[in-house]
Amino acid sequence: MSNTLLKRLLAGTCVLAGTLLSAVNLGYLYPAGAQAGTTVQIIIGGQGLWGYNQLSITGGGVTLVRLQYAPGTFYAGCGEQYAWVRDYLREVANGGNRQPLRDNRNFGVWRYPGALEQLDQLDPLMFSLACKGVFERPNSLQASPAIAQKLVATLRIAPDAEPGVREFRLLTRGAGGLRATNPLRFYVGKVPEFREQEYQLPPLKRKPVLFTIPSAVNGQIEPGETDLFKFKLGKGEKVCFALKGRILNPYIGDGVPGNFQPVLEIKDEEGKSLAFADDNYFDPDPILDFTAPADGLYTLEIRDALYRGREDFVYRIDAFRGSWRRPPLPRPCPDLPEYCEHAAAAAKALRLPLLISGTVSKPGEVKTFCFRAEKGQSVVAEVFARRQGSPLDSLLKILGPDGKVIACNDDFPRPNFGLNMQHVDSYLCFKAPASGIYQVSLADTAGAGGKDYGFFLRLDRPRPDFRVCAAPSAVLVSMDRGADQITVVAERMDGFKGEIFFELKDADNFKITGINSIPPGASESIIALSTTWVHPSKNMPVLPELYAYSGSIRHRVYGADSAMQAFAYTHYIPARRLMFLRCWLHGNADLFTADPKFTHRITLKRGGSAEYSVNHLPAKAHKEPKITFSLDVKGVTLKPVRKGNTFRLVFTAAKDAPVCAINTAVKVNYQYKYRERNGTVRTGSSTFFLPPFRLTVR
Repeated sequence: MSNTLLKRLLAGTCVLAGTLLSAVNLGYLYPAGAQAGTTVQIIIGGQGLWGYNQLSITGGGVTLVRLQYAPGTFYAGCGEQYAWVRDYLREVANGGNRQPLRDNRNFGVWRYPGALEQLDQLDPLMFSLACKGVFERPNSLQASPAIAQKLVATLRIAPDAEPGVREFRLLTRGAGGLRATNPLRFYVGKVPEFREQEYQLPPLKRKPVLFTIPSAVNGQIEPGETDLFKFKLGKGEKVCFALKGRILNPYIGDGVPGNFQPVLEIKDEEGKSLAFADDNYFDPDPILDFTAPADGLYTLEIRDALYRGREDFVYRIDAFRGSWRRPPLPRPCPDLPEYCEHAAAAAKALRLPLLISGTVSKPGEVKTFCFRAEKGQSVVAEVFARRQGSPLDSLLKILGPDGKVIACNDDFPRPNFGLNMQHVDSYLCFKAPASGIYQVSLADTAGAGGKDYGFFLRLDRPRPDFRVCAAPSAVLVSMDRGADQITVVAERMDGFKGEIFFELKDADNFKITGINSIPPGASESIIALSTTWVHPSKNMPVLPELYAYSGSIRHRVYGADSAMQAFAYTHYIPARRLMFLRCWLHGNADLFTADPKFTHRITLKRGGSAEYSVNHLPAKAHKEPKITFSLDVKGVTLKPVRKGNTFRLVFTAAKDAPVCAINTAVKVNYQYKYRERNGTVRTGSSTFFLPPFRLTVR
């Protein structure tokens, strides 16, 4: 079917099109991987995907062959139209192409002329999606605009493509400039790939797919569905099934508990349950080891623990021979000398700084180590366990030379970076009250333990430090020299409270505009970027180097994307790269410029005022402009005073205004009239922000 024909079909099948154009979201990829040396069709579900026609994927060896709009839910004008489409689908499914007759007296106005009359030209996957869109009526309570649109991408994976995880985005290049979606994971492997059977007519129950081992097994969990796969084993053979589900779509923003909770179960030919797994310690993605009790054909079942389901409940199972082995914990603090727990425990008094590696190897075990500290010395005791992938929920205690507990910590709050939903790694920073031998004890809060309960314990002096992410990871910047904001989030470590500055390198003509730092002590703030117009032939995605620094500390800022968990908690998911894109987000921002002497810092005393000036360059074609300025800061009001083409923006703090030091920006609403060539007078408007500034209220 031609792209034009499919667009006509899709324009009718998606009743939410007007809503979807207002936001862009990549919701899922199915399957979420492919075998090197093959060509595969993947379904891309999301929101606002119209116009996206290019692929951006990290690593080499993956080529986009074709990107098609996929059929969605079919909405007919009357029952006779539904009947006609169902009959025609069954005819095509049986290998025919005879169109059913229409009774025009009852048929009504045919809403999609031609589009649904050429179903025989669809490939098997597209035909399956068309059938599902007609025969499976969606439950409006389970429908989500975030995944209402579908594309089908045909990918060619080179035989020598490097195996591993890639970062997958869609990209569009048009008159409005460049835009990119959020990233999702896509895996390239060397083993055969299997996927559940597609939707079959008239409609038929899906049959279990027989797969071999080693392989990758792919599927989607629909509401209340249990997927079935078959595999053969000989007596005594050991296999492992490691499922990726939550990691593919970490946080489902409009669902509780906020992520896919898959369950794995193995049954024999009589339906008897032989093995079951619903998680891997704290990780909702289960891992299931299985030893075959006899020669036979076994069934692998996959479902959601709560019997939920939706198209973005996508999973990918690595099936291999042998048993699961937890990979070693990545070592933190590479500059510290490392001691194994046995050597550290044998020492009567360890000298700081050092890093101890060990395992709480059995339930109820308490690890104890002794170290020397001098009176007044600042000491840090920090556990790295859950952050490194260990199930340990640590409890840390410090006993002084007199044997009394002087410090204790269970959980330590940290910014919501990555996939970790529980900040259970302990942290303590204290001053030694006296010189002598101190004791640190480490245990699991719940008294658990085992071979997988590894940890690293850092005993050190404070080393103030930080790391920063910028969200979103694909930053859209308008080409009218406006100030387009991004969120910068800092994790401050070992008591670091200083101001964090930013520097941009290898960013073409992008630059930071306005205030370029995070206020002292703040964990989250904003900065803004601006750029200028470039010729479309030279408008390419820019992969910049953004650095955060303070004094001698300097780190590269990594890109991240915000996601909502269970309607409440915002998490920042790290991306593999930070990307800047030029596009038209708004207009006329370049008509407003701040006084060049303005330092982008304003300090107010309660009850006091301060100001800065903004110059407006009138556009000849704009008639009767109306300009409003607004500021959203509690306890602070903004009053613009106009004199000619200059606005004095006067900020006043109420007497009870909260004390603060924040980055904020003035919002501008610009309305005007213009005359078209035919003489028609129309009204235009745009809304944008001026460069952000530091507002301090004392």
